Amino acid sequence: MVNMDCIYEKGYHFFIGLVFALIGFAFLGLGITVLPVVGIFIALPILGLSVFFFRNPRSEECFIKET
Repeated sequence: MVNMDCIYEKGYHFFIGLVFALIGFAFLGLGITVLPVVGIFIALPILGLSVFFFRNPRSEECFIKET
């Protein structure tokens, strides 16, 4: 049986990762054009957060154990 909490959790993490990615790319664009140093230093940690949410979409209880 599929746990509905796991499906919602996966969707939330994807949405949060997408928001962080969009904000990170916006700061990266600002870093290239307007604020060269500050924009890039702000963009890199935000893009790192988006990668974290994309790569770790589920908690421990949502993993399906294959035996």
